[in-house]
Amino acid sequence: MKMRRRIVSILILLALSLCFVPSMMAESKVALVANSIDIGMNPELVSLLRRNNLMVDYFGVKDSGYAAYDYIIILGGPDSDEHTGDLSKRILSETDQNKLRNGDSKLMYETSDFFRVKQKVFVLAGSDRDFTKVAVDQYTSQVISRITNQPITSATYKSLTASQLKQLIDSKESIYLIDVRTDEQFAESHIPNAVNIPYNKLGVMITQIPRDKKVVLYCNTGQKSLSGAQFLVDRNFNNVYALTDGYSVYYNLTK
Repeated sequence: MKMRRRIVSILILLALSLCFVPSMMAESKVALVANSIDIGMNPELVSLLRRNNLMVDYFGVKDSGYAAYDYIIILGGPDSDEHTGDLSKRILSETDQNKLRNGDSKLMYETSDFFRVKQKVFVLAGSDRDFTKVAVDQYTSQVISRITNQPITSATYKSLTASQLKQLIDSKESIYLIDVRTDEQFAESHIPNAVNIPYNKLGVMITQIPRDKKVVLYCNTGQKSLSGAQFLVDRNFNNVYALTDGYSVYYNLTK
């Protein structure tokens, strides 16, 4: 009888502990700071954070209540519009600010104890809005992993060099080749049979991308194709490749 009562007590305690797990996980409060354009270019970010049991508040203008949050995520660099740029200037080092101002680049920056003790601040920024989106797509899973102390479990894309892509195309294998450069760049020159889906429209046009084919992305430098490939993999595309060399290397190889 005593053993039976003990088992019942253990089961009750276990059930109660399971009931409290979601609320405990949801205690982390996140302030998401971004101007209206950058948040508009990353519409899935808030829902993605909330799916990981994070309480998210969005700030588009200056606020003095950041000390109430466990984590702050800032989208944009020192020259961003509205309040975001001022905040990034206060957080990023001069070296990182200059890096963003001197060409096509992106970064994830992390610091602690900025507005209060035991608070972490993350900056996801690029040299322009497109590269800020690249940073968001590439680094969000790392930020979530840092906040939740859970390993990154998402699958990854596969990389292709220019010569490997040429071999793949020459083999006549059926692939869906996506040029993620701008409309103007695509019109000027592109790989034959490629489809133009500019990087910042991948989310909007994702339903046009087949899931039963090998999908290959390319851009000018490799940065946007790599981030775009990870973007698709995170949305359950299973056979995704990215050209690492950039279009110019492929073009010079085939002309």
